[in-house]
Amino acid sequence: MLKWTAILVCLLSWLAGNALAADLTAPDIERFMTTYTQLMPYLDGLEEDEDDELDVADNEDDFLDLASLQEEILKSLAGETEALSIIEQNGYASPDVFAEQAAYITRAYIAHTALLNLDEFEASLQNMTPEERENLAAMPFAQSLQETRQQLSNVPDAHIESIRPYLDRLHGVFDPSAPSDQ
Repeated sequence: MLKWTAILVCLLSWLAGNALAADLTAPDIERFMTTYTQLMPYLDGLEEDEDDELDVADNEDDFLDLASLQEEILKSLAGETEALSIIEQNGYASPDVFAEQAAYITRAYIAHTALLNLDEFEASLQNMTPEERENLAAMPFAQSLQETRQQLSNVPDAHIESIRPYLDRLHGVFDPSAPSDQ
């Protein structure tokens, strides 16, 4: 009986993880982009914090931590009755639900763009001499790149795949001043 219970728990955990990884639907992403765009005046404080001392960045070992991302979003919206109204008008049950979905989408976006940048950087290393590559590999910077790649690989592929059709629009949402050519 104990063996079957353990198997059942493992199976349910696996299924729950896969369901969570697949929960970013097209309507969810569309609704997020609409809501986030409307919330930009209230989230400007979040962007300013990034320049100063964003709590997510304080823990550089896990800059993709969902709880930290959610906390920062909720903190930037705290006490903003208009922002909370926007969230509700866009069909979110609560600011917590919006912050959770925003954290998943933001994390997937960050992972996708960071992996592209890492791939480009690593491709540029091919132009270096073997000696230069060896010297670079010996630097702490190289180890940091590998650790970053490992963190990025922990983001579910299903989340990254779900945002791919929306990359141009997400670039515009997250960085309205940048050209959307990626």
